[in-house]
Amino acid sequence: MVFLTRLLCQRPKGADFGLYAGVDIMRGIKVTFSNKKTKKVWYPNVQRHTYYSSILGVKFDLRVTTQAMRCIDKAGGFDNYIYHTPSQKLKSKLGDYLKTEMKNEVKRRGLTPPVQVRRIQRPPRSQRHDSTQNNNSIEK
Repeated sequence: MVFLTRLLCQRPKGADFGLYAGVDIMRGIKVTFSNKKTKKVWYPNVQRHTYYSSILGVKFDLRVTTQAMRCIDKAGGFDNYIYHTPSQKLKSKLGDYLKTEMKNEVKRRGLTPPVQVRRIQRPPRSQRHDSTQNNNSIEK
């Protein structure tokens, strides 16, 4: 059994030039059952991905964490993610630059800003429909 103690977070050097969605380098100490302590580092899972911005009309080849990829999907696309995510959550010079460029382009061309997508939340497990209950309640 392994226990983790003392986690410290450090901002990666490349976070300003990609979309990291607030994911940091984590450092800690791994403690085994025999109380042997070893230092451990967890790096963010960074991938290269190409996104197309319909507002700017440009393809971007970016360094993106898998957390940011999930956030982009959840927001409804690249433009929605950049346009509607607050700067405190983007934590990136590139993200802030793209946001200002998108807002300027929307004003300049008279476009409607991208609509913020609201995902339908699943009900809690206690309220979900159970298929086994449905099969048992059918009268023959």
